[in-house]
Amino acid sequence: MKFFNILQYPDPKLRIKAQNVTKDELKSIEELAKDIAYTMYKAEGVGLAATQVGINKRIIAIDVGKKLDANCENFLKDRDILFLNKNLIIAINPEIIYREGKIIHEEGCLSIPGFNADIERSKNIKVRAVGLDGKEFITESEGILSIAFQHEIDHLDGVLFIDKASPLKRTLYNAKLKKLKFEEKAH
Repeated sequence: MKFFNILQYPDPKLRIKAQNVTKDELKSIEELAKDIAYTMYKAEGVGLAATQVGINKRIIAIDVGKKLDANCENFLKDRDILFLNKNLIIAINPEIIYREGKIIHEEGCLSIPGFNADIERSKNIKVRAVGLDGKEFITESEGILSIAFQHEIDHLDGVLFIDKASPLKRTLYNAKLKKLKFEEKAH
């Protein structure tokens, strides 16, 4: 089982557009997908894109359901327990094929700790993706699941939610980052 370090903003690797997983790669992607999901749970996130851990492939893990206890004994011993959780979604090569309505919701991100902002997203979406079984699926979502899909798919396209925040919020956060880096250099 592998826990990935999550890239932190403003790491330029977060801006790289991910490549599709090929049919040949699908056979070997399950372990990687489990490691991404494991990292998401350990970091207490609701979603994680492969690009956030430095992997340039279109893979996301999402779970907006009840959080698993990442410190439970079985969880640490066997990462396969993740797949007992019916709320976990692994989507390979996801793409949004339909959007409807608008919703504004406060978002955060494992790659941008300490920053939350109200972001406008589509209220209802349809996503086409491939599952770990290699089969294509289409899922409809609304509310928090819709937001999570859009947030993670944005990551795969090199777009961060801070890009969609108000200019004032972005400026304030970037100033805070510069101040922290300056203070780190001073020590």
